[in-house]
Amino acid sequence: MNATAPAQPPFPSRASYLFTGLPLAFLLNSLLVFRITPALWDPSNQIVGKGITFRPPYHGYHFFVLGVAAVALLLTAWIAYRRAARLRSDFAALWALLSCVPILGLGIALWLGTASDEDENGQPGTSEKLAGQLVVPAFLCWFMIFGLTALAEQKLFPQLNQQKYLSLSLLVIVPLVTAGIAGFLSARAGRTLSQSIGAAFLALTAILTILGFAAMEGVICILMAAPFVGLLGIIGALLGHWLATLTTRPAYQVQSAAWLAVIICAVGESIAPPPPLEDVVSSEVIINATPAQVWKQLKDIRDLPAPTEPLFVFGVAHPLEAYVVGEGGVGAARVCRLSTGDMPERISVWKPEQELKFIVLDTPAAMREATFFGQELDGAHLHTTYTSLEGGFRLEALPDGRTRLTGTSRYLLTITPATYWNLWTRHIVGQVQLRVMNHVKAKAEQR
Repeated sequence: MNATAPAQPPFPSRASYLFTGLPLAFLLNSLLVFRITPALWDPSNQIVGKGITFRPPYHGYHFFVLGVAAVALLLTAWIAYRRAARLRSDFAALWALLSCVPILGLGIALWLGTASDEDENGQPGTSEKLAGQLVVPAFLCWFMIFGLTALAEQKLFPQLNQQKYLSLSLLVIVPLVTAGIAGFLSARAGRTLSQSIGAAFLALTAILTILGFAAMEGVICILMAAPFVGLLGIIGALLGHWLATLTTRPAYQVQSAAWLAVIICAVGESIAPPPPLEDVVSSEVIINATPAQVWKQLKDIRDLPAPTEPLFVFGVAHPLEAYVVGEGGVGAARVCRLSTGDMPERISVWKPEQELKFIVLDTPAAMREATFFGQELDGAHLHTTYTSLEGGFRLEALPDGRTRLTGTSRYLLTITPATYWNLWTRHIVGQVQLRVMNHVKAKAEQR
């Protein structure tokens, strides 16, 4: 009696694995690589955010994170096992075990999601050809994550780039490549263009959700990035779907080439980083008071009311008070106390009742970031992407006894694409200026 081949498990097909196993693999790797492993390696590291560490006494949130990681590990291994069995691998248990290894497991998950229908329907042993082919996408995936992390923390080639910045590779190329791969695989599976765009959106949404869920990024930054990432999702899906009609190359070759492009971009911009963007924002208000009355309030701005602007309410840095130290004059100190810390300044122009200008000596964090669960984050990019350079106020006497007060701020952005992020920055800086000047207006008009 001839032995029959074991029945092929009905789950997961390539499409279902892309929407179940792959997001789980991203979640597991996010927790293992960026939260749990560093905390175990160095007990002083933080597992979920500022002020909460992975040391006894354990907090309830720690157990929650560990519980999520344990569930994600078990589900990742189980789905990878069933996927490998569907591919008729003789080593399905080994694939399941390796899928839980940090970094390497993500490469395996990416490969299991690209295996074609022909591999699923092939003879037993077909997937053993994956052993050599798997090395390329797994190695590229590992090298990409290691390289981007090391470059971001300035641990690799620190002499090449002394200024930290959020890179084009991380914020543009990675989402574009991810959406492109989703569109390519969707087209290869016979899906329509709209379905390919939907697949790209689903993949990018899963990654953004994981970033917030694993306490790697805050809610505000994710919401601000979402429109741009959505645009990249459409472009990437269109390119991937179009590429699938132009080439018959295996999916693993296309995927490896795409991740290789990410590495090349990351290394290239570490050698020649993009220049920061410098911009100036001005706002003005008309005050029913004389320049002398306005100047008196401008020197000492206290008791600013609680913010009502949505971005300020949810954590973006905003002024609480600002005052001149001593009698003032050129060279005197001025302090602007923000919701994220003090911003020391030095006065560069002192013209009573006419003009006040100052140079900013140090810029505190741009915002207080919180995760989906309320834990506060303190990422390096909150301190390095925005730098205030100088600011000031100009008073202009109007014929009817009123005063035109104009506020000006000059700053640097070290985040790409700077043009997109500057849309948000100009709005925020303008709101900061109006918050201060409207308070001065209210105080001066009471006199």
